[in-house]
Amino acid sequence: MGLAELRAKAAMALMPPQARRLFVSDRTPNIPIYSDMTVSRATRQGYKISIYVYRSVRTIIQACSAIPWMVVDKNNEEIPNHPFTFLMQHPNPVFSGQDMIEFLVAHLELCGNELWQPLFVNGLPREIWPVMPDMVSPVPSDVPGEWLKSWEVRTQSGHFNVPPETFIHFMQVDPGNPYWGIGPLMAAARTIDTDNEAQDTQKVSMQNRGTPSGVFTHDTPLTDEQFDEANRRVDEIYLSKARRRAPWVLGAGAKWQQMGMTPVEMDYIASRLRGLRDIAGAFGISPIFLGDMEQSTLDNMRQARLGLYEDVVIPLLDDVKATMNLRLAPYYGDVTITYDTSNVSALREGFGAKVESAYRLWSMGVPMSQVSDKLQLGLSEYPGWDASYLPLTLQSMKSAPAYKVKSEVSEQQKAAAWKRVDRRRTAWWPVIAKRMKPLYEAEGEAISGLASITEASAKKAINGLSATWQKAITGTFVALIEDFGKEEAEALGAAKSAGPTSHKWEFDPMEAALLEWVKKTAASEVKTILETNLDDVRAVIKRGITDNLTNDQVARSIRQFYTDNSPYKAMRVARTETTKGATHANIAAADQSGIVDEKQWITARDDRVRDEHAAMDGETVGLHESFSNGLEGPGEPNCRCGIITLVR
Repeated sequence: MGLAELRAKAAMALMPPQARRLFVSDRTPNIPIYSDMTVSRATRQGYKISIYVYRSVRTIIQACSAIPWMVVDKNNEEIPNHPFTFLMQHPNPVFSGQDMIEFLVAHLELCGNELWQPLFVNGLPREIWPVMPDMVSPVPSDVPGEWLKSWEVRTQSGHFNVPPETFIHFMQVDPGNPYWGIGPLMAAARTIDTDNEAQDTQKVSMQNRGTPSGVFTHDTPLTDEQFDEANRRVDEIYLSKARRRAPWVLGAGAKWQQMGMTPVEMDYIASRLRGLRDIAGAFGISPIFLGDMEQSTLDNMRQARLGLYEDVVIPLLDDVKATMNLRLAPYYGDVTITYDTSNVSALREGFGAKVESAYRLWSMGVPMSQVSDKLQLGLSEYPGWDASYLPLTLQSMKSAPAYKVKSEVSEQQKAAAWKRVDRRRTAWWPVIAKRMKPLYEAEGEAISGLASITEASAKKAINGLSATWQKAITGTFVALIEDFGKEEAEALGAAKSAGPTSHKWEFDPMEAALLEWVKKTAASEVKTILETNLDDVRAVIKRGITDNLTNDQVARSIRQFYTDNSPYKAMRVARTETTKGATHANIAAADQSGIVDEKQWITARDDRVRDEHAAMDGETVGLHESFSNGLEGPGEPNCRCGIITLVR
């Protein structure tokens, strides 16, 4: 008996006897619950017939299945090469991970339910298989406190029951049935039927030359021979495509009486357009995706793509994620299953605008907890989440001069300043690490693919990627300087614009001196990185020689080394370059402001700070001078320190 079952039984034992008779569902226990719309019917009458349903579902499927899944730890950091990540990429020998998500989304959109059957090896899911929802029905339990008694599975040879834990059930909620969901297709069923009938009617009308239904009448009764001859003539002219435009001649006295409306009278085009919009509304997407280009301006297209993800894809994936974390994540310990939308271009545009608004609010002193809630950023809590922070260069105009006078920086100011810069640096780490990891992987492939792996050939292979590394590190520094420099400039902007110059200024990340620093520092960093990589590879080669390994065995060892260490090495580079770039950006922005002449070293203020850096806390030097350790500011590997610039 699992923990959930124990909790349920304990709750029922503590519940008053009269309350035990109450239940959240009016479904009859022990009786399978069957859906009104089966998968086959939804597919046959909706997905395969209606172009609007097909396009709606395919639009959502393609958007959802392109988003990768990953696992994060309790600090919300991705766990590289996690078993679940591999499982989602290769769920079973037949289906790819994208296939599984496509089936899941299709079934949720068409009938509101999807079931996965996990297969376990040594207590962990080893394979996951999709199950057709119309072959399975939930059987409510008759035991108080127990949800499901079993699942009824129907096959061609009969039906049988399996335990509740056999399947993982994803569903779109049906308020009238807590056991089985309802999909958007069911809500749009009448509109879809109407649209399908409209198409059928139009087809018949086209075959009928656009002529509505009617009858021929005669003034006098017809003999049997005359009646048969009239029918033959109508069939010959009316049904034959080759003679469809020929005039009808049925004999004297024949009259035509219309019995139905023409397609024009039925307003066929307008009714289909109304149906298109209703179907799009049921699936939550813009009619633009279904070909309604009436208002398809460039901005409307952009908003439609953004709305697709914000209003449909993300809520749907959140629902799926919640079920995965309820049913699958506990097998892997204290982890969270989530998805990564960082590569979705439509969201990057919208998120960028949110970040700009969030930064302005946060700079005004609004706590990040309120900012994230109002703008729905989805950020995780961190120390100081509910606190308000203001730039150290700002003061009340009623109580202080425009320029902040240099003085001892309080412990509270140091802590606030360090937290502010550390949060921004930490946010950059995964972004940069993701960019560096492929470079390590490419390096590993280049070395392991050598016909003869020696120290000299490995060095040549590593140096062959020097230009690629140079480009990546250079781009990283440029982005860091622009971001951190802009932040420092905005913090200093109030003091500068309120001073004697009385003019607005902006940070220039393309300043010649800055570009020269980027070029020089990137070259130095690349040299250090490649030398470190060569030392690591040299050690692997030496072990191979000592163990008398063949060239293929050494190649496998090198490939394994890069597989195991690339995530760590990429993150180490990301942390080092972020600190170095952020420090120089702060100094450059302070220099461009013209109102800063000193900087002060601050530490992370915890027991992880290096002894030599702890001794430097509060050390103040000129803006362009070096600290006592010979550096312009923090920038050593794994250093978490920062600087404060002091206004004159």
